[in-house]
Amino acid sequence: MPSPEGGISSAIKSIFCCSILRRTQSVVPISSEVGSSHENGEEPSTDFPTTHISQSDLETLIGDDIAPFPVDYPTTPVEHAANTSPTPRTLEDRPRSPIIIILPQVPDSPETPSPLIQLPAMFSPTALFRLSLCHEDIYALRHLLSQSPSMAAYRSVLPQIYQILRRDEVRYLFNNGDDRDYVVIGERVRFCEEILEVAYWDADSGGERRLAGWVERGLGGVIESNPTHQPSLTLLGRLWLLRSQEYLSKISEDGSNSSSSGGSFPFTNTDWTSADEDRDTVEQDRKRQEGVYVDARTCLFPAVEFLGRAVEAMEDGRGGVLGDVYVFQAEANMSLGNVTVSSEAQPYFRTAVEALKKASMIDGFRLPIHLERYLRSFEFVLYDD
Repeated sequence: MPSPEGGISSAIKSIFCCSILRRTQSVVPISSEVGSSHENGEEPSTDFPTTHISQSDLETLIGDDIAPFPVDYPTTPVEHAANTSPTPRTLEDRPRSPIIIILPQVPDSPETPSPLIQLPAMFSPTALFRLSLCHEDIYALRHLLSQSPSMAAYRSVLPQIYQILRRDEVRYLFNNGDDRDYVVIGERVRFCEEILEVAYWDADSGGERRLAGWVERGLGGVIESNPTHQPSLTLLGRLWLLRSQEYLSKISEDGSNSSSSGGSFPFTNTDWTSADEDRDTVEQDRKRQEGVYVDARTCLFPAVEFLGRAVEAMEDGRGGVLGDVYVFQAEANMSLGNVTVSSEAQPYFRTAVEALKKASMIDGFRLPIHLERYLRSFEFVLYDD
């Protein structure tokens, strides 16, 4: 016959086991709810971290896109951006949940507990999918603009471009991630190239300076970490070349100087000895030292610099040579030569001819007709030392 003490001990064990069972059962409904939500096809919200940004006017839509996010930003879900693509999205296109990385936060003191922060992986399938939708929307707007090339259409497209740049996935791309990661760099350069075409849709009027500034900051961040990244250097050189078109257009309208890429070549020649031509050269040089010529050179100097670095990086790399890069370099140098005093212009024209010659020797690449004619007219200077 068991002793009373044994009965008391068994009773205590029974009470302890019952309490554990009750605690276990209290967790079951939560787990079952989560499981049922997956069975019903509903996915938990795992959007990009976001800060609460109020709707403002167009002047402040993209002004702080390159500013870093705070470390302790919230992880509350956000609404998906509206689809502006003409192609409807099906249920199969729904993004999958991104990978969740759990990182411990360093406590301020030993007494402070170490909370866990959930950060979405930068290039999870969902992140890449949402970035691809942004590219599609930009392409659709550019296509719309090409179908209706007017200032009215351009003004209607700009607000939608701004909204795309304010999407969380785009802001997260330009403010987070490894600057040396080739996926990060590729996505940033792709966005910059697409936006550059929109920013300078009408380059003669000066373009959209806010969009151009956004592109310049984005490319500058890539080049800062990757000084020999040829696509970024080429794009930044093109940006400055497009920025100069506003001033080159004014010079061309004045009719006093040829500012196009088919300009003159001020080499020393016996044909340039008449008094009339000498007086014309002096007058042109006087005008090139003031006004809009100075503004044009201010833009063309960095264009020549960045495109020259792009050519060096391309020739030193292993990815082959591209004729378009040589063409951009030639156009920048010819334009700079046309707005520089004649005594200093010859090196720019010579560099332009050298670039065109290299481009013409690339198998399968054809120069534009006006550049082909320019090369044939001044190719002899490469052999006249």
